[in-house]
Amino acid sequence: MAKFSRILEEKARQLAEDSNNRQWDTSIPAAIRRQIALTVEQSRRQRELHERQLRRLLRIECYVDTDLMQLEQRIPRYTPCHFPEKEKFKKRLFEIEKERRNLTLRLEEKNQSLEDRLLNLLDKHQQLDI
Repeated sequence: MAKFSRILEEKARQLAEDSNNRQWDTSIPAAIRRQIALTVEQSRRQRELHERQLRRLLRIECYVDTDLMQLEQRIPRYTPCHFPEKEKFKKRLFEIEKERRNLTLRLEEKNQSLEDRLLNLLDKHQQLDI
């Protein structure tokens, strides 16, 4: 996470905690603080989901890699280079890597959207809270 993003999220988290400590206020700054709190929570959940998905992909990759290594131990030394089972495992590893890249790209797009929303809300809050 970039430095500006960390500062932005920390500022938003402080406002969100401040909002949680107050009674339900119907003022516009309070409504914006609630939106900020929701956006911070969505960002946190998004990161947790991404971490779980990446761990799952890593686990699958380990299983496939282990199967590939076990297969290589059983293949006779002078078999053709394009052994079908071996190629199937290698293809699966490439698919996992492709999925990891796509997942990372989708997360980055969602994070940018949430960060834009957060910045917009913080700017609105700052203007109203002067």
